[in-house]
Amino acid sequence: MKTDRRWFAFLLLAMAVAPCGLAQEPGTPPPAGTGEIIIFNDSGKTLIPSNQKVTDNGKAFASLARQTYVKVAVPPGAHLLRPDPFLWKQEVRLTVEPGATHYVVVAYKPERSWALPAAGAPLMLKEISEAEASPLLREMKAQ
Repeated sequence: MKTDRRWFAFLLLAMAVAPCGLAQEPGTPPPAGTGEIIIFNDSGKTLIPSNQKVTDNGKAFASLARQTYVKVAVPPGAHLLRPDPFLWKQEVRLTVEPGATHYVVVAYKPERSWALPAAGAPLMLKEISEAEASPLLREMKAQ
């Protein structure tokens, strides 16, 4: 009986931590009726490494260490991804269809920070194609 309560409490906690989607094991298809967003952290080397955090429609969505990626099953519909904290106004707007996969890269490029604004913002968040995502899937570690 105690095990059942603990399991139920664990499931409630897991749902609270991932309100917008469920992280998936690499190589598994998304659950029926959902889409999938794969987010890559392609940040350059920094003196003090930190995770890149992304929100979906204002809610915590992913926190990625450098050179890692995560696959998240999401409900169909509109999704607005932003870095957390929201700086430099980067955002990605997606309309997810059931069975569709979207690829998004977030990256902090420290070499750009000293040349701002000429080199662009040091933090990048953008959607990429499947062809651009394929080498990242091979090179990076699943989280």
